[in-house]
Amino acid sequence: MSLPLIAELVALAGGTVLTMTPAAVDPALPVAPPGYVSYVGTVLIEDGAILEAGPDVVIPEGAEIIDATGLFIIPGLIDGFVQFDGVHDALYTAAGVTTVRDVGGSRTRLLELRDNRENVPGPKLLTAGSVLGGKPPASPEAAIFETAEDVDRLLPIVLGAGVDFLSIYPNMPADAWRRTIELGNEHGFQTWSPLASHFGLMASLAAGQEGFFYLDALLPPKTEWDFVQPLAFKRNIAALAEHNAAIVPMLHATAQRLEADAPAGELQENFFKYLDVHYEAFWRDDRAARNAEVARNDGYLETGERVLTKQLKVLKMLDDAGARIVPGSGAPHPWLFPGNGLIDELMLWEEAGLEPSRVLAAATVEAADAFGLAGSHGQIQPGFSANLVCLARDPRLTAGNLYNPEMVINRGHVMSYQDLAKIKRTLASDIKTLRDLAAMPIEVAKPDTPEGEIVLEGFLESSARQARISAERWAIVREPDGGVSYCGRIVTNGNGAFLDTDLSIVQRTREGKLDSIFLKLEQGPDVLVLKGNWAGERFHLERRLNGIFVDKSQTPERPVTIEVGSITSLLVLGQIERTGNMPVIFFHEGFDAEVIGWELQIAEQMIHFVRTQRSLMGFAYTPKGGINSWKTETGDLATNQNIMRIETKILEESAFGGPGMPMLASKKQTMTTSPNQPPVVSGPAKDGEGAAVPDAVEPTDKTEQPAPPSDG
Repeated sequence: MSLPLIAELVALAGGTVLTMTPAAVDPALPVAPPGYVSYVGTVLIEDGAILEAGPDVVIPEGAEIIDATGLFIIPGLIDGFVQFDGVHDALYTAAGVTTVRDVGGSRTRLLELRDNRENVPGPKLLTAGSVLGGKPPASPEAAIFETAEDVDRLLPIVLGAGVDFLSIYPNMPADAWRRTIELGNEHGFQTWSPLASHFGLMASLAAGQEGFFYLDALLPPKTEWDFVQPLAFKRNIAALAEHNAAIVPMLHATAQRLEADAPAGELQENFFKYLDVHYEAFWRDDRAARNAEVARNDGYLETGERVLTKQLKVLKMLDDAGARIVPGSGAPHPWLFPGNGLIDELMLWEEAGLEPSRVLAAATVEAADAFGLAGSHGQIQPGFSANLVCLARDPRLTAGNLYNPEMVINRGHVMSYQDLAKIKRTLASDIKTLRDLAAMPIEVAKPDTPEGEIVLEGFLESSARQARISAERWAIVREPDGGVSYCGRIVTNGNGAFLDTDLSIVQRTREGKLDSIFLKLEQGPDVLVLKGNWAGERFHLERRLNGIFVDKSQTPERPVTIEVGSITSLLVLGQIERTGNMPVIFFHEGFDAEVIGWELQIAEQMIHFVRTQRSLMGFAYTPKGGINSWKTETGDLATNQNIMRIETKILEESAFGGPGMPMLASKKQTMTTSPNQPPVVSGPAKDGEGAAVPDAVEPTDKTEQPAPPSDG
């Protein structure tokens, strides 16, 4: 949905204007924190910016006059922590959130969304692009920095892409962490992160880190929220204030785990009608895990209340010490709703003892200053961006008056209460369409195949959180010269965060070794092609975008296969004997290649388990060499948090009456028998097709537990 056309000149007249510009303190009076300038007057808007504002503004002839009498006009709210999805634009706008700060995900897509904000009803987007971390990565899109040399080589690529700040995941090694901060500072980029346990708050501050996520960053070493006392935070709070570093507390991330379940109808009306199906499933799974923990642990809620009380006290101590605190919602993590989730967070700040006017400043002028937007956002001043919110009630009385704005001005586009309701209705309709599409089969054409005999082909669908996410048609071809090509075509349905994609792949082997690869990714108007081959004891790669040469690279390691989420990689593994560690080409966004390690184990009933840097896969082969069942877990495998389970169903397989390409019989001799092998908890085997993969694919010493009540 597009924004309404912007009038050349608009006057908001007669409202109470809360400029959030600090008022001067009379030097003759005792020193006191300054208030903020306010008046009844007019805000004049032209070309998306504030032209003039004051109590005596003369409205030019021909201006469109909007009567704001009785309304309170404030700068648009700023959310300091989101995982941005363009689907949620309408929710942020309808809540008066006109700027959001994304902490990292799919860099290419996030930068595309950021740079195309002008004509959509959504907030200004600041983004870290990719999360930066160590191994295992925080997400499939994360950039891996294991050494300072990695940082020197790869960070300029991230900076050159045009990100707004740097977001570090806590598992980055200390040397790489320190160098990331140093190089980021040299180039004028803020560095933010949760606290790294191996680095420490004082070392992070000394290195020049500007910001932290979650109050956990302030925990004294070797302490937990359940046992620590608020006074133990004084030293770290004083250091944070001394270095003028900022922190996003994320109190509602704790509080939401203590909230009682609402009736199903209320959940549908207030939440799920606006959320894509995979978010709903994620939220419901989280609540089910919480409820199970409550049932198991009699003290769960009591502990959570105690933790939240301490965190509220720590927030007040931060404010009393003059530390920079910036609100963030954490949306759309479970029960942290896009838009209103920020106001939910502000209500907790008020509960902690902060004055409502102080809370309002934190979400406007102070957030803008913390994020490098001072001079353009967070105040109502001439020359500032025309991101404004009009409220029926005075937000200086309570943060609760921020809910349900009467009007939102988004980059100069005026949206009335009726307009805001309309964009939410449109979103609900779009979500219903997405849910309907997710329930429909994904159409995939057969992959292109080279000359030769097709010995096996099939069709599969992958789903996660009750929604289809992709489908693939594949074929194995024996070529006349003795080579074998594994061909696939994957179609992925897009949403507000990602475009539809069509990926073609060919992996060619000779004598069981990877000889060449071909990938073509079609996404929107762009076509990215990557070719690779083994020659001269090196694997050579070349990229082209829309037919134009991009670059070449090479590696001395001969990879076993490639990682792009295709079944062809598993089919290749069926024809090699080796287990344990093996080199694999992994493709980042834009097919930026990196050689990583896969570890293959084979358990009883010949169930294969592959651990990668980003996922854990379990699968089994059919007698003819196809895949019987395939399950994958992605996310933070190191902490077992934010895990997404992907189930792939094999819908078709045909060997045309022939033998197919059975898994090598000699592989049975490589079956793992060590006590650390993955579990062997088999489901029912399909008659004549081999064993099914267990429902759980994690090692036996790791069981998933819901996170304890804490702020992160």
